[in-house]
Amino acid sequence: MGTSASGIAKHRNSSILIVGGKTRELVFISLLLRRFQYDVSEVHTAAEAIERISSASPALIITELVLPGMGGLDLFMLLKQTRRTASIPVVFLLPLSDIASERRCQGAGAAGCVTKPVQAEDLYRTVQAAIEPIPRADIRIDARLPVSVDDVPLGCPQGQCEIDLSVQGMYVPTEKPYPRDRRVTVQFDIKDRTISVQGTVLYSNPSGARREPGMGLKFVDLAVQDREFIRTFIRDEVTRDVKATLSGGFTDSW
Repeated sequence: MGTSASGIAKHRNSSILIVGGKTRELVFISLLLRRFQYDVSEVHTAAEAIERISSASPALIITELVLPGMGGLDLFMLLKQTRRTASIPVVFLLPLSDIASERRCQGAGAAGCVTKPVQAEDLYRTVQAAIEPIPRADIRIDARLPVSVDDVPLGCPQGQCEIDLSVQGMYVPTEKPYPRDRRVTVQFDIKDRTISVQGTVLYSNPSGARREPGMGLKFVDLAVQDREFIRTFIRDEVTRDVKATLSGGFTDSW
């Protein structure tokens, strides 16, 4: 059966400042972060970053190590010495095999390092760990899929349920209250594959505080092949629009 994803599941919105040149890699990162529903702005030099921060402090700075004029590490040390900016976490973008620079940045107190070429999961995990109060290790997306719980199809419009999906679990709409820690069998279709997995109820939300009442499930015995299939599906959904934008050239924001 067909599937479609409507976007990244909502999380606390935070502003991120990227410091670096107008390269395809940094445009890709900027687009990915927007796909993750962060507010993103970009500057090219450390001096521009300092000027931008003087008017509004971002929740996170992502910077290349090598910049025109002042380098990324020197920028980080300058920010740490200033009371107003000392607490801003900084993540460094590094070449794949630059272990020495990674150790130097980590030793200076960086919030994290992401190696290039950047992978969506690595970027998401690092940003989440740096600024989110309850960080997620795996990307979670909104998707529309046919879903059954304990062999009973959920009564969703056109048979497609709006769910939140990650490799760890899912949120499914249901009017029926399920007690915490109850074990259920969940079956859902992604493209031409049917996945059946045991899940434990983490919480129920009958009040409708989300888009509709439902429950959060943690997968218990998801098969390795199914886990990798879901991971690939999520990665493809996240990067599809980003790659399409890049294929048409750089964005105007840089």
